[in-house]
Amino acid sequence: MCETQIISRHIGRLGRRSFDRRMRIASPLFVEKRGELPRLLNEVDRLSDRLHDEFPTISEEDYRLFGPELRILISTLKALRKDSLIRKELKPYNDRMRQQIADLEELDHDIRTFRIDAPKNNELQATMALLSNLDLSKLPK
Repeated sequence: MCETQIISRHIGRLGRRSFDRRMRIASPLFVEKRGELPRLLNEVDRLSDRLHDEFPTISEEDYRLFGPELRILISTLKALRKDSLIRKELKPYNDRMRQQIADLEELDHDIRTFRIDAPKNNELQATMALLSNLDLSKLPK
């Protein structure tokens, strides 16, 4: 089991913070606090790094715990980015947010595909076993 509880708490905390930023941006009285959005984006980067590092050990049980929160975080970040597009002072952050959203979506997809669904696919497992038995040194160069 990977560091599921730590990842889950991290995702939950980021979800709340990104929702809070979204509410502030939507407010007509919005005044960006210096460094608040960059701190959030740095934490999203750290979460992505942790998920990349833990990828080989994530189980279906782990994903059941943090998967729904991860999808909520992704949708909240999408909404935050959409809301921030109307604020010209937040334009420098939009490309970074777009990339982070794409990275988290790809991680979510890869976890579901390769860590959860692939081990259940008997045909794929048989094919992988055949491929692992091939002697690639005998292939022409």
